[in-house]
Amino acid sequence: MRGLLLLHHLIVPPLTALIISNAAGQDFDAVLSSAEPIQRHLARGDEHRYLLVLADGEFASIVVEQRGIDVGVSVRDSNNALLEDFQDEIRRNGREHVEIVADRAGSYTLAIKPADGTVDGGDYVIRLETRRVATISDRRMQGSRVLRTRARQFERTGQYAAARSLFEQSLATAESLRGCRDPYVALVAFDLAGNALERLDNARSRELYERAIRTFDEQWGPPHPYAAMARSRLALLEERAGERQKAEAGIRQVLPLLERALGPEHPWYLRSLVTLANLRQDAGDLDEAERIARTALIAVEKTGQTGGLLHATLLNNLADVLRARNRFADAEPLFEQSLAIGESILGSDSLFVATAFQNLGIMARERKDYATALASYDRALSIRRRLLGPDHPSVAGILTNVANVYRATRNYQKALETQFEALRMWEETVGPYGRETLLVIGNIARTYAAGGDVDNALAFQRRADAILEAQLTLYVATGSERQKLAFVRNDADRTDRTISLHLLQAAHRTDAASLAALVILQRKGRVQDAMTDVFASVRQRVSDPRDRAVMDELRETTAGLARMVFGNPTAAAADLRASIAQLESRKEELEATLSERSAEFRAELNPVTLEAVQAAMPGDAALVEFAVFRPFSPVAERNDEAYSPPHYAAYVITKHRAPVGVDLGAVADIDPLIVQMRDALRNPADATIRTRARTLDEKIMQPLRGALDDVARLLISPDGALNLVPFETLVDKRGRYLIERFATTYLTSGRDLLRMQIPRAAAGNPVIVADPLFGEPSPPEASPTAGRQGSRSITTGVEIVNLYFAPLSGSALEARAIKAFFPKATLLTGRHATKATIERLSAPTILHIASHGFFLDDRDTGTNGVIAQNPLLRSGVALAGANLPGEAHGDGILTALEAAGLDLWGTRLVTLSACDTGVGEVRNGEGVYGLRRAFTLAGSETLVMSLWPVSDSVARDTMVAYYARLRAGFGRGDALRQAKLAILRHTSLRHPYYWGGFIQSGDWTRLRITP
Repeated sequence: MRGLLLLHHLIVPPLTALIISNAAGQDFDAVLSSAEPIQRHLARGDEHRYLLVLADGEFASIVVEQRGIDVGVSVRDSNNALLEDFQDEIRRNGREHVEIVADRAGSYTLAIKPADGTVDGGDYVIRLETRRVATISDRRMQGSRVLRTRARQFERTGQYAAARSLFEQSLATAESLRGCRDPYVALVAFDLAGNALERLDNARSRELYERAIRTFDEQWGPPHPYAAMARSRLALLEERAGERQKAEAGIRQVLPLLERALGPEHPWYLRSLVTLANLRQDAGDLDEAERIARTALIAVEKTGQTGGLLHATLLNNLADVLRARNRFADAEPLFEQSLAIGESILGSDSLFVATAFQNLGIMARERKDYATALASYDRALSIRRRLLGPDHPSVAGILTNVANVYRATRNYQKALETQFEALRMWEETVGPYGRETLLVIGNIARTYAAGGDVDNALAFQRRADAILEAQLTLYVATGSERQKLAFVRNDADRTDRTISLHLLQAAHRTDAASLAALVILQRKGRVQDAMTDVFASVRQRVSDPRDRAVMDELRETTAGLARMVFGNPTAAAADLRASIAQLESRKEELEATLSERSAEFRAELNPVTLEAVQAAMPGDAALVEFAVFRPFSPVAERNDEAYSPPHYAAYVITKHRAPVGVDLGAVADIDPLIVQMRDALRNPADATIRTRARTLDEKIMQPLRGALDDVARLLISPDGALNLVPFETLVDKRGRYLIERFATTYLTSGRDLLRMQIPRAAAGNPVIVADPLFGEPSPPEASPTAGRQGSRSITTGVEIVNLYFAPLSGSALEARAIKAFFPKATLLTGRHATKATIERLSAPTILHIASHGFFLDDRDTGTNGVIAQNPLLRSGVALAGANLPGEAHGDGILTALEAAGLDLWGTRLVTLSACDTGVGEVRNGEGVYGLRRAFTLAGSETLVMSLWPVSDSVARDTMVAYYARLRAGFGRGDALRQAKLAILRHTSLRHPYYWGGFIQSGDWTRLRITP
């Protein structure tokens, strides 16, 4: 029973050491009578025993007040047989109410021990509260408690079926006496729900947990640990049902409640962490899953909970994460240790042991010991079929593993029979779009492909891709950017399989090419799109104070990261690393909150289809989707052997024709050519540039030209290192630069064409930022590669806190010339060109920044590489005060991380007239992490940026020519092309160094702006 007041004012004398023996020779610490309450200190590992003498038919009520320690109380009769266990108050402060009915006269023993997971000792007070003649109701309630105690004993040894009937009898008795809304009745329902959970009777478990929650909420409130733990178990049931987003939202809500009420080492909190770790693993976030599992294991060891089922579960789950990381040698001993603990507690015939054998079978399969694998799977199958029935979904999981062995041994018919049996079970339980359904359908496609049945392989690959698209839509709508990326990366191999099926097995089939092109369109740059949607959704609801508060805190958090990096040069690396980790963690929480909020309001976009993208294309354009993929062989025995080193693929998509796909060759062969060409581009004296540009063109563009005969505009969506290639500088077999043949625009993905159709609110007047007053301390002698006068870039070789930015007087001339085209523009120069001013902007039509840009290689960030892991902190532009020491240094640098939080939703054009603003850290499938990504996230429709350092005068002349053509009515892409062609016509400036550095990304159409 719960809800009684604590004895806050009770003064209790401590019990001195006292040992009493009864007639049977058993020792006791004290005899309970109606005398003064007894206060004692209980340490971990202690047991205190009390003697209570009762007459036949007597009822006794004892109160144990917990003061800083959670205790359990067991009651034994005069024959030393266990009668009842009490541990319903699981907090460290509160009351355990013990009730005993003597069915015969004699001595009863109460033993008090610390609850599982106790680390520090605490005090308790025990008091005999009531003695009277027992009523019939007292006797019946004791019958319910005895049944409940016996059921718990059965559960400790894995006898869940036997425990079930006892729990049900206990519940029925208690409910008949106290009604369905009584707290004790809810506690028994909670226990019975846990029993159903262990027996995998998920529907019954959900029904009972929901029933218990109604009473817990009504009697004790939702923050109570019982209400929180019941919701934690519901999250586990949601996970089993394939509702993983709902499950994770639920578990993240209750974890803080359990931690506050019980502490981070309590078994309930640790069990809830297990659920969260499983969800993170399902989402591909193996780093977080491993971190959680190791944290929980440390807590188990610290609190002496080793050797129990919780310990065995954590060992199993950590091993499974290591297995997913292909660390088989580390995983197998943990699986074996988990099995040994499980068998020692539950015997050799339990569901836990079945899972252990299933996992050991996977280990044997990875070793290609197929006989051992099948034997382990058979053992697991026999247990689950006997305990759960032949059609239970957990049986389907083992069948999937068995089918993998059949496929590996090329028994394709048997593999397919087994896979279809598993598919039937999964579709009946998790539905047609569940993760398990996806796994089986993908495996069926692979089996058909291995057997040469391309028709069926394509059919099932198409089904698998449709399921994954549905899941991506759900997963990227929630969580932080890191969590979204983890999910997308986890399923990248499915894109590899679809592209490989086309290029390696069905090269001449247009349906295969269309499927491959579709999955690239759907998946490439998906996280960038999702984060852009999050920020845009919040910006469109500026009146919502909750959204604004979260967005403001996110901005302050990113600003704090920048200040820490740029303004704290004396901090110890370990301290700086810890502080950054804390801020990064908070940033991730805020991003997840914004994602959840925006998911409620975000306008539904139409599904991405090949036909929709083609309809959005101009008739004279071709979309060229590049993709890095790993060629996949379906006949390989193991996944590690199935994927070859990465290749580049390209798909040409036009308005009225089927896509054309080409395998361009190995990344290892093409990337060195990119490096060589980029080196030549950055040096105007390098006479090899045309040769190098032609060599690269032969690899990446020449194979596509047959599909480009009637095309005037290229919409290029690069991947991998191709993100850093200015395609306009490539040379064709006739010796022409690509810019002379095609108008060119860069996209993150062809999906951008659909996003361009979404109307945006009218923007404000243009803003021009130029010639900032950086502050002029002497350049550091230790930084010989620091900024050169007249160059708008500093990129390598310097400590991040020692960056020096030279004056850029030419940028002031550039700014005044551009303002002449746009008289209403605001001009910010000198000390007015500050980061704070830019951060206060709200969607100017044009944002032009003429200054220094930088991207620091992760080897050149200093401070022991403390910030190397975040490329958005290694990239930025310099503004007023950037050369000043201390925190003022950071106040003068706008990092890409901070730029992503600018309010540019509605801004038509951002021009970064600084060098290296288009470079950054390349991540396959997600583009370039640097200023390019940041201003896209901020909401800009179009971005003009640079790929290498050029002189101040070249940048000025290019920009003035660009804006003159914009003002004359040219499109945002064509204006830049014409400005570059004008430079190219000068004999002395024909080297691409002078004209090829600036590129245009996003919407290329005319700029709609009033004079």
